[in-house]
Amino acid sequence: MSFEWVHVLFAAGLLAAVAIVILHILFTMRDETERASLWIILVIALPVFGIVLYLFAGISRRNTFGKKISRSVEHFFLKRNAAEHNDLKNYREAISRFIGHDLLEPETMNYNRTLNRLLNAGSPNAPQCEDEFSGVMQGTTSISGNKVELFCDGTDTYPAMLDSIRSARKNINLQTFIFAEDRIGREIMNALIERARAGVDVRVLFDKFGSLPSSWFLLRCRSKHLPNLKIRPFSHSSLFTPWRIQLRNHRKLLIVDGKTVFTGGLNISQENIKVNDHLGIHDFHCRVHGPIVGELQYSFLCDWLYSTKRAPENLFIREYFPIPEPYGDDTVRVIASGHGYIFEGTEKVFFTATSTAEKSIWIITPYFVPSKDFSKALRMASARGVDVRIILPRINNHWYMKMASASFFEPLRCDGVRIFERKDVFTHAKAMLVDNKWAYLGSSNCDIRSFRLNFELDLLVEEGEFIHSLYKQFLRELKNSEELTDEALSAKGPARKIVESACALFTPIL
Repeated sequence: MSFEWVHVLFAAGLLAAVAIVILHILFTMRDETERASLWIILVIALPVFGIVLYLFAGISRRNTFGKKISRSVEHFFLKRNAAEHNDLKNYREAISRFIGHDLLEPETMNYNRTLNRLLNAGSPNAPQCEDEFSGVMQGTTSISGNKVELFCDGTDTYPAMLDSIRSARKNINLQTFIFAEDRIGREIMNALIERARAGVDVRVLFDKFGSLPSSWFLLRCRSKHLPNLKIRPFSHSSLFTPWRIQLRNHRKLLIVDGKTVFTGGLNISQENIKVNDHLGIHDFHCRVHGPIVGELQYSFLCDWLYSTKRAPENLFIREYFPIPEPYGDDTVRVIASGHGYIFEGTEKVFFTATSTAEKSIWIITPYFVPSKDFSKALRMASARGVDVRIILPRINNHWYMKMASASFFEPLRCDGVRIFERKDVFTHAKAMLVDNKWAYLGSSNCDIRSFRLNFELDLLVEEGEFIHSLYKQFLRELKNSEELTDEALSAKGPARKIVESACALFTPIL
């Protein structure tokens, strides 16, 4: 075959591949015009690079994996609702004492009713969401009688987690995005193995993409032939299926004996602890006791059953769902967002804040790459007199995220939104405090990926001492931050503005 024919065939094949990719984009992104436009331009302008990048970062898997996990979650909750096990019946009867806590006072009615409607909770007559990705777990409701304790950084959190693991007598369920093979990762894994050898039922669920560097470590631990130790990836991915990196499970959760929970933004990595007074990553995490633990257990078991493809009935037992007792004064909702759960639940909570806040919205997040709609919502809230503050890290582990975030600053500042940069350390903390009346903390970033793609797990605290604790922590964060001024923003050079604008173009896919 002549050299010219090789060129012709290559060009024809590339043209066909471009056409197929564009058709796929048009078919799968009908409701995301900005994102679709970006991908089409990229594929046409840089065909080879664009197609490869689309395979890795463009295919959202909403119509394949999203529907598959929706069916799995629906199956789980249908089985739960039909379960005839006395243990689960006793648990559900007991939990009913803490559900329906009346928060509809005049000063809280606005946000609470909005949350109830958007999250499809609070009443048997709540409007049913008909989104194709919403499963039986679409609803969530407020549960009283809990105690939520705030931890900052792994230096305080990991010892408490290890104490709980080592005191476990029946079962341990652990879920994380990153499980690093380092000193902290090995210490936690060794504690889990020791408990498994002692007869405790141990389950570990990790995200294959987030924990990719330590996959062999986790597989080696799984091969220890301990029947009580089960380690699974949430969703498999490989170089041969690059599109599977989407819809990541970003949740962080540890449940011990169905009574104690740790959840928040903390991955399992020694970067979260102080070494020689140096802290690599600053983060928030919570320890939770009380009736809400059972709702968090449902979230883990749903994900576990999807990854193992096992029948759920044998998990509706007292060991996982002990009779709940009051433990404190915090009223909490579990927001398990993602396909099959509360679809776009994180986004709904953030928009509720901008639409109902009367005095203040304080947000801390490592990655601030919102949609244009949410950026406008923040500006509108500020324009009507709400004190909107956003705390971001000055040091960021992804330079392109920092640049993309900076592209939003000028219009936000023009409408009165105050932006602060946390000094000295990369801040991975994710939380929001609204009117000092309700709070949101967990695994969700303030970006499009957390809003619409990832499986996230957050606590929405509507009442109790935790809100005051988070307020005091926000004051400490602000004390260790510097506010960006109009002068600093206007002092940017042309090169910096060009880089920020270029990174901002990729906002729909970051």
